[in-house]
Amino acid sequence: MTLKREVLYQKWRPRKFADVVGQDHITLTLKNSLLRDKYAHAYLFTGPRGTGKTSTARILAKALNTERDSQGEPLLDTEISLDIDSGKFLDLIEIDAASNRRIDDIRSLLENVQFMPSKGKYKVYIIDEVHMLTNEAFNALLKTLEEPPPQVIMILATTEIQKLPETIISRCQRYDFRNVSDSDIVSRLRHISDSETISCDDDLLWFIAQNSSGSLRDACNLLEQLSVAFEDLSIENARSLFGIMDENISLEIFNNIIKNDQENLIVLLQDLRVKGVDFRMLSSSIIDALRLGVFTSNGIITLEGYSKDHLLAVKKTFDGIPAKKLLSILEKLLSLISIRTESFDVLLESALIHLSYIFDVNNKKIEAPAIEVPENDKPLISDNSTQNISIKQSVNTSDPAKLESIEEIEKDSNTVQTEANIVTPEIHNSQEKDEWEKVLFDLRRVKFGKMVLGGLLRNVEIPKRIDDKLALKFKSKHLHDLFKAEWKIDLAREAVKNAVIKVYGDKIKLVLEEPEEEKKNNADGTNILDSSIVKSALAMGAKIEEEKEG
Repeated sequence: MTLKREVLYQKWRPRKFADVVGQDHITLTLKNSLLRDKYAHAYLFTGPRGTGKTSTARILAKALNTERDSQGEPLLDTEISLDIDSGKFLDLIEIDAASNRRIDDIRSLLENVQFMPSKGKYKVYIIDEVHMLTNEAFNALLKTLEEPPPQVIMILATTEIQKLPETIISRCQRYDFRNVSDSDIVSRLRHISDSETISCDDDLLWFIAQNSSGSLRDACNLLEQLSVAFEDLSIENARSLFGIMDENISLEIFNNIIKNDQENLIVLLQDLRVKGVDFRMLSSSIIDALRLGVFTSNGIITLEGYSKDHLLAVKKTFDGIPAKKLLSILEKLLSLISIRTESFDVLLESALIHLSYIFDVNNKKIEAPAIEVPENDKPLISDNSTQNISIKQSVNTSDPAKLESIEEIEKDSNTVQTEANIVTPEIHNSQEKDEWEKVLFDLRRVKFGKMVLGGLLRNVEIPKRIDDKLALKFKSKHLHDLFKAEWKIDLAREAVKNAVIKVYGDKIKLVLEEPEEEKKNNADGTNILDSSIVKSALAMGAKIEEEKEG
């Protein structure tokens, strides 16, 4: 009787480069480097879980220490290959940085790097989850990582490369693993299921692939768990076992929303809650239904991984609703489900009830067209603060938008109120939002300090323009202070300046308004998200968790 029991993902772990699924851009490069005898002294494999990072590292160790064929693949029937596959090869040293993260662990590991390999050509060190190392451990690793002995090759693997010091990243040859596509997962699961005599149809395999988040390992685990639990492998049994929502429930919810039938909508949601449905999974299903609604509204009626019947049902549900409106609703929901709250069920309920009003096809405010605003118009600006910070601008023909340093100024709130009454905000909301979105788009990846400027500026209320001034008001004092810190960086100021001038012209002046007191912000919820949906959720009992740094 044997005690060894390999689960599917271990049994079908790749043994050569050709077995690695969905990472051809990496395996091809590694095979070419082996064929040309051009190796790196240190490799960094980064990417989502279950995409083949550790498996590829082992295959590379195998190819470095044994004979290879004409394609750069290691020969699998050699003694070294068999030892590596069975975990008996002494010159392959694997450690998990999550449990060996201290400086003493790394020092102990590096004490033996000077010794020659006992059997192979190279000693290969694989450090998995390397982002878990302490700063001291990283420092101990630096010198060896930069100039290891010629017989040593180091391979680092991580799912969170943003946590690695730049000094580590710059010393490695980096390879970025991608999420495995659904079609590649289905193809691999079909091969495994046929080999293991697991009877299942392609629709089920697509269902598993879509619920594995691009991780082949997760997909193998789902398939094995299902095959153990049921004789009859079906999507219905899979939904029951894994607690995955039936997509028809989302369509039923939207049918009630579109009809403005709040009573049946509330009854349906309460029924789902009584049944113990995970509302976070429900939100994902609703988002997917909206996404498909956008596709079908644009003429897409066939999509890989979705049955034609389901897509036709989606098309029928959202028939007559413009794709632009569906996109607007989708953006609102995406912003909601990203909120950290201990009362997510209440938040989702209130959001869906709110959607029943937004989806009203007779509601003219939702689909208001963008209106060109004359330059001399003065849109509404908030007068909640008397103290502001002006980011001045000196007009110059050679550099008409050179921004000077920040200085404190006083603003008369009564004057602002008088200007605010000139026009109503409805006329300008769409135009102001479109203009500000262009600025945010230009800054979406710009980072010189600690913050991405586009992401930080997304936390201001839609800027209001009065004459040649553009008022920026953050939703909390903390975000306000973060922006002031970023503004001290020359390159950050230049980037914001260029993005603003590109949209608003070279005579604009930025006015940074002081947000209301933190206590008042917490009372009205504006420091979380200035949204009527969130306000409704708070009124129904939802609570927003406090964001803490660290």
